[in-house]
Amino acid sequence: MISFVRGLLVSKAADSPRGAWFLVDLHGMGMELLTSTRSVESAPQPGEEVLFYTALLVREDAMQLVGFNTREERDLFNILCSASGVGPKVALALLSGLSVSEVAQAVVSGQHKILTTAKGVGPKLAQKITLDLKEKMTVWRKEDVAAILAGSTTNRPKEQAQIFTEAETVLLSLGYEADEISRSFADIAPEPAPESAEEVLRVALKWLAQKV
Repeated sequence: MISFVRGLLVSKAADSPRGAWFLVDLHGMGMELLTSTRSVESAPQPGEEVLFYTALLVREDAMQLVGFNTREERDLFNILCSASGVGPKVALALLSGLSVSEVAQAVVSGQHKILTTAKGVGPKLAQKITLDLKEKMTVWRKEDVAAILAGSTTNRPKEQAQIFTEAETVLLSLGYEADEISRSFADIAPEPAPESAEEVLRVALKWLAQKV
């Protein structure tokens, strides 16, 4: 499996007959990646070096790479594609119309109407997505937080993951992005260890306010 590609961004398009895409020069080989509109809008300009996190789509008649600016968006794409009735086209539509935070929060909280703001996602499909993925999405967020804590310089125990997951859910609902929440958690001082999600929220919000 190809987990990421690094190269020179040749061109990009947020809207075309085949959807949003990147064209990357990989040591003289041009590689096209399907992507979301949001990834195109936040990507560097052509001529700059880029790193995209990828997923490989395999069909009977073709193979296609999908690439995103962040690991969270790539992982969420894979989770969305695992739901019944959701293919790459629908997953990309959701990630084009909504942020990672908005999709995750909508699914975890069961607010399926939020998903209908994405192009081509009706109420029935949106409700099916939240029902199919609520447990998987919740586990993903917990594992992601645990990985952040375990991999941070503070080497925080994984046992505290539940506290940080609860705090993350609140921060997502406030509109903060998953990557900036991750950075705030990684920078929280290890001592004394937080005893509640409220304590984590207080410190994380202070950190996030200073970064605005």
